[in-house]
Amino acid sequence: MKKLFISLFFFFAAVCSVWASSEELEKALNLLNAGKPDEAMNIVSEKLKTETDSADNYMAMGLIQLEKGNYASAKENFQQALRLNRKIVAAHYMLAMIYEKEDNIEQAVDKWQKIVKYSKDDTLKSLAKKHIKQLKGELSD
Repeated sequence: MKKLFISLFFFFAAVCSVWASSEELEKALNLLNAGKPDEAMNIVSEKLKTETDSADNYMAMGLIQLEKGNYASAKENFQQALRLNRKIVAAHYMLAMIYEKEDNIEQAVDKWQKIVKYSKDDTLKSLAKKHIKQLKGELSD
């Protein structure tokens, strides 16, 4: 499941141009993709010591935590990224998936709705609408 989250994120990051240009983050994400989350974490942890106002750093740390199976920490990092920039579609997406996994339907619906609001990608909006419809059906059962 976590590999699916990360694979989907890389797709959405490319489509939505989430990442600012940063060699360190690119290196960390390449390490993460190569199955070396601890090495990736070292890089991002160092960046977070001096760049606490970078949503990209929190997004990267969230992905690393997700890869390590630390869903609570991943969720905190994605939430922090959104506190810095509420329009990060990838953060809403990752949180929507985590909330669905936790059966937190109301929060999942909220995040999918934010994707519909902020995304410029019609395919992603369509996917979000399908999730909303399905989840709202579960709420009424």
